[in-house]
Amino acid sequence: MADMNKLRTLVPFSELDLEAQDQIHHALDLPFLKALAIMPDCHAGYSLPIGGIALLDDVLWPAAVGFDIGCGMCCCLLTDIRADSIAPKKTREKILKQILRQIPMGKGTQHERSVPYLEFQSATGNKELDRAVNAAVGAQMGTLGSGNHFIEIGRSLETGCVGVTIHSGSRAPGWKIADWHMREANEADKELPRGFLSLTSESGRQYLADMAYAEQYASDNRKHMMDAVLRIILDEYKATGKDMRFDMRVKGYMAAMVDENHNHAVVTPEGVLHRKGATPADEGRKGVIPANMKHGVWVTEGLGNEQFLSSAAHGAGRRLSRLAAKRKFDLSSHRMQMKGITCNVDKGTLDEDPRAYKDINRVMELQEGIVVTTVGRLVPMIVAKGSEVGRKTATYRCAVCGNTLTDRRGEPLAAVVVDKGLMRELGYPEERETSKGPVTYAFCEKCYENAH
Repeated sequence: MADMNKLRTLVPFSELDLEAQDQIHHALDLPFLKALAIMPDCHAGYSLPIGGIALLDDVLWPAAVGFDIGCGMCCCLLTDIRADSIAPKKTREKILKQILRQIPMGKGTQHERSVPYLEFQSATGNKELDRAVNAAVGAQMGTLGSGNHFIEIGRSLETGCVGVTIHSGSRAPGWKIADWHMREANEADKELPRGFLSLTSESGRQYLADMAYAEQYASDNRKHMMDAVLRIILDEYKATGKDMRFDMRVKGYMAAMVDENHNHAVVTPEGVLHRKGATPADEGRKGVIPANMKHGVWVTEGLGNEQFLSSAAHGAGRRLSRLAAKRKFDLSSHRMQMKGITCNVDKGTLDEDPRAYKDINRVMELQEGIVVTTVGRLVPMIVAKGSEVGRKTATYRCAVCGNTLTDRRGEPLAAVVVDKGLMRELGYPEERETSKGPVTYAFCEKCYENAH
């Protein structure tokens, strides 16, 4: 029977959706659970509810971190640029156009040319996993993704300056790392229930190492996009884009940037702390809590409340599922909701309509002065989302046999072998733009073996 004494919740239990309640009871039944904290934005997730924080006794729970390892927020204030300077409608439209042109968005999106990045070498030694992750590492660095991920340019209510907020994660590399280890956790440590790993086991250590790579990749992904957005704003602000002062200005903004992730596992003296869609709120630590496409961003400072595992909400939390939102709202009313904000609103963003989310004011009230204190607010002027409407999805194809090497999600298959040196040596193209979208060439496993 669930031990309710281990539960600490900032929201009345009866207000949670029934699936989230079931997931909480399941977690409370775990014999190695030491404490479970629930944030005001809580709703059903995968295994552990989003907005849930689980402290386990030297046990790892990959599903409680989730597929988007390291997903998080970064927020940067351009303290010397007044928001009024980019307020004209034409200026905002030009900025949004450049963001959509320079930063790939949506499921499976990638850059036409790979961005150099540290090669992944799994602690498991599994070469198939290495190939699957590395097939997407360079191509998806600096890409937004879809769903609730966004780029938002807003006005600081406190200072009137421009602020940029980005929500994104580890993309396909993180998803593939998570998927591999979740399946491994079903079989690895037989003394534990399926889906869990001992912190001291080889499988546990391997997960922590691979998770760390995905967390860093997610952080670098956000920073790569932030750099691009800052340069777009400065360029529109008539700053000089080619001299050293321009680069120093961007570096100066980013040096003071808040960057935090809300999907991770942390080894502490008390046990392994798993955050599933929860903002770290250690004492004095800055956090970023967004509302929705319409109501902006709260910048917070943690109070280090150990009763609630030094955590806070990571957003407003969904009130309606994505499918329910698409059924309930039409494009006309969706556009009315976003009136006055420059954004890419279409049928592909219906599931992100502001009405699909909980009341952010109440979410903040339930945690203000308890786990965080608000130190800043940003109201949106420009919002960019990953919409699937009209998007040309990048495709992986074997350069030798021509077979498509992309799954239904638009992600490269595990069978993709990326060996650019061999591609060049054999005279095969690396990338090509087609009428159906960009194609990235690689090898299928069979052709790769034959090429050697």
